[in-house]
Amino acid sequence: MTRVLLLLAVIGLAACTTDSVTLNTAGICPLVRMAETPVEAHGNMLFVQATINRAPVTLLIDTGAERTLLTQSAIDRLQLPRDFQHVTRTIGIGSPTVSWDAMLPGGLIIGGTHFPVDSVSVGNFSIMPVANSPADGLLGADILLAFDIDLDLPAQKMIFYRASHDCPDAAPPWTEAYIGLTGTTTRRDRLLVPFELDGVQGMGVLDTGAQISSISQTLAERMGLDEEQLETDRTVMAHGAAADQVAVRVHRFHELRVGPAVMHSPVLPVVPMSDGMGDALIGADFLRGRRIWLSFSTNRVFITPLERGPWIAATQGR
Repeated sequence: MTRVLLLLAVIGLAACTTDSVTLNTAGICPLVRMAETPVEAHGNMLFVQATINRAPVTLLIDTGAERTLLTQSAIDRLQLPRDFQHVTRTIGIGSPTVSWDAMLPGGLIIGGTHFPVDSVSVGNFSIMPVANSPADGLLGADILLAFDIDLDLPAQKMIFYRASHDCPDAAPPWTEAYIGLTGTTTRRDRLLVPFELDGVQGMGVLDTGAQISSISQTLAERMGLDEEQLETDRTVMAHGAAADQVAVRVHRFHELRVGPAVMHSPVLPVVPMSDGMGDALIGADFLRGRRIWLSFSTNRVFITPLERGPWIAATQGR
């Protein structure tokens, strides 16, 4: 009954040349396309291919990570020099770790576009296998927040647009219906969205690096769940941005709502989370099958509705 959950949340900008210009559906703000890359889904996780030091790397798209990170094994394989002037303390599910950063002499290339990233964090842990080999790292918010992101999961691609700082009302350039999540905000380079769990409201990190949604122990306590009540729940092992695993309880709730989307009888891990991670992680289970627009610059999130699946959205759209 026990399984390992990858709940990545790590504790950093990129620019590139203009590719093309389109208009959003409102016909007001120009959207400048910067790069496009295929997205691979494995085990509810989303990966992109990139190039570092002329070698291919596989990166997990992780909006819950404050910084882009490479694993120690990837650093060794790529023969990247360490940056002994900067150190990163990595905090996630498990014990915190401290490591010197690594330098990227040639920057990072995604979708044929050069991102002038000087350095990345280094993690002393492994990331779930892709094609029977571990992924090389995380594509974090230090890069993602510099852009408006069109994460088109049905089409298996991700498009980077120039951030719409001057157009706070900019909308996605989509023909399909979409729903805006109101009340979103940014904290410590993470996008947080409002949610409601069994009538209790909270703010959760929209985390593409989490396999499934989960809640914090603090929120569980606010809901009146104590250790004695959780003792009868199933235990699973949670694995995050650390080498060790943490035993957490999995509790069944009545209803979880994120915007107009609702999940009935959700079974959610109750995990220890740092303050910057909010009350919950709204994970890849919520995003699966959708097209998502992420704008860190304007604190806006748009999603396409789903007609079936664990997350059912209302039919209203734009």
